[in-house]
Amino acid sequence: MASLATIYQDVRRLGVTLIPYSIGFADAATLEMDGRYGIFLDFDQFETMADYAAALAHEVGHCATGATHAVHSPFELVAQHEDRANRWHYEHYLPFSELQELVADGYTEPWQLAEATGWPEKTVRDALEYYTQRRGLQLQCP
Repeated sequence: MASLATIYQDVRRLGVTLIPYSIGFADAATLEMDGRYGIFLDFDQFETMADYAAALAHEVGHCATGATHAVHSPFELVAQHEDRANRWHYEHYLPFSELQELVADGYTEPWQLAEATGWPEKTVRDALEYYTQRRGLQLQCP
């Protein structure tokens, strides 16, 4: 897993402000105003540090790609922006090459990959779906 320090380096590089806030409707949300980004994080919603890191990495993906939208945006636009943030998250913090190395070392189940990378199993499953189903890449098992 990309370390939390790596994610924080990207936060600083992008000039993002992190704001602890009880959001009520989500564990994290990104707002953009005049080209500046703020990520609101509801720390009561995270059960593990891995859950926190995954949410933060996703939100950093919104900032890095500029994929933000008005609250009243059409569902299709929201889905596209969520997809763009997820893709950025996977490609920067859980790259295919890292998953391939782990599979070559015998980690073949999503839960094993999650333990080896430190990401939540759902994040690993979603990354695997992105790489194999959408990008057409194949993991080479030993």
